[in-house]
Amino acid sequence: MSGKIAIIIVSGLDQKPKVMSGLHVAKRIYDARKENDIETVEVFLFTGGVIMLDHNAENSDVLNIIKELRESNILIGACSNQVQSYNLEEQFKTRGINLEFARDAFSRYARENFTVITF
Repeated sequence: MSGKIAIIIVSGLDQKPKVMSGLHVAKRIYDARKENDIETVEVFLFTGGVIMLDHNAENSDVLNIIKELRESNILIGACSNQVQSYNLEEQFKTRGINLEFARDAFSRYARENFTVITF
């Protein structure tokens, strides 16, 4: 297998259908990875994608699909600077979301020839 796809969620709960579409697409691509010659599927949460995990948000459906992605062993990352600036470290840690500088994740996507899709 050779293809690599990174799905970056930049939308927030104000655009929940867009967020849910992106998360569901990640799962569907992952489920069909062998048939479509896809080696890696990653999800990265940035800007609105980070804020939507605030514990005060109406986000239970988002949290459920994130849990489903993690249980499928899909790597989910988020911008460490943004997570820290919003004091959301605990919400991300308990959900098994990897924290990484966005600049490093995006540079890695370029170096490793990922196809990047944003939602």
